[in-house]
Amino acid sequence: MRVLKNILSQLHSFILWALASILLWAWVFGLATDTSYGKKVMIFCHVPAIQDVELTMDLEEDLPEGIKMVQVHPFDYVMFDTVSITRADILIIPAIDVPEMGDEIVPLEGETGIQVYDPDTGEGVLLDYITYGDEAYYLYLGAGSAHLKDGIAAEIARKLLDM
Repeated sequence: MRVLKNILSQLHSFILWALASILLWAWVFGLATDTSYGKKVMIFCHVPAIQDVELTMDLEEDLPEGIKMVQVHPFDYVMFDTVSITRADILIIPAIDVPEMGDEIVPLEGETGIQVYDPDTGEGVLLDYITYGDEAYYLYLGAGSAHLKDGIAAEIARKLLDM
């Protein structure tokens, strides 16, 4: 009984060390598998659900020269990482978010973003990957994108529209 009490009294220390170890290894894995902003395209989607791994794999099948990876993230990803939404190359956002995004977004073509989902008809792009909400969704380029001037963000955006 005394041994069990001793083990239970130190259980909280073991749990804290286990959590710290998991966080440390996740950070090390992230560093080892990531690449610089200039060699990746980041896509943020403000949608209820997204199959980000599948979409990433399909987008990485044919990358433009100089790009090593694509990262697709839900919007809440930035809460758990140091990645800033202002570095996004491509954003898929609901119509209600467009005014508050302001200077952080740039239309791919024309004066407005490209509508990627119409709630009235249920038609849209990327329906195999994204579950949209009850409003219209638009695709924009990020104003702080590392690939805005070289055209790579626009190239990947057009690829998304054709999927």
